[in-house]
Amino acid sequence: MPAADIFSPESLSASGRSSEKLSLPSLQSKMKSDPDGYLSELHLILRHFDSSLDLFRRHSSLSTSTDPSVSKELGDFAMFLAHVAPFYPDHVDEFPGKVAELLREDGRSLPSSLRCHLVQALILLINRKVVGIEETLELFMDLQTLGDRTLRKLAFSHVVQSIRRMNQKHKNEAEKPQIAKYIVFDATGRE
Repeated sequence: MPAADIFSPESLSASGRSSEKLSLPSLQSKMKSDPDGYLSELHLILRHFDSSLDLFRRHSSLSTSTDPSVSKELGDFAMFLAHVAPFYPDHVDEFPGKVAELLREDGRSLPSSLRCHLVQALILLINRKVVGIEETLELFMDLQTLGDRTLRKLAFSHVVQSIRRMNQKHKNEAEKPQIAKYIVFDATGRE
């Protein structure tokens, strides 16, 4: 089922919503303006994300190529959840770990577009303070070694911008030595 068609009149009427058909972008906007009123929809999207993730893993274990519609749906759900995560911190606490785990374990075999969507979702979560840069720095450094030029640029620019932001106004003094130590270790360890 395509991600945009999940919210049919039947599924919304069951949750007490009007029978208008919602797309993910319009639902995202409504969830941001009224987080408490759309908790049931969030849980539905989380279940769909988990199902898409499971379906994607099953497809990839059975064959070398994955269904592009499954990849697109998984990427769409990841971006959607990354956008609404700051409004539901207690409900999406496992989501960033699932995205990072997928990138860490299957990063090389993921389709390029899905890899980029997942990295963009993680960057969004970091920028919105849902996840700390120190939790994902090693992953971003590893992603730069993949043969994907777009991904390498995205991961590199994110790491550089994060370090630049930390150095502005002397923010996050406690994190700087830890990040610097990892970058130096990573650079010397790969030579």
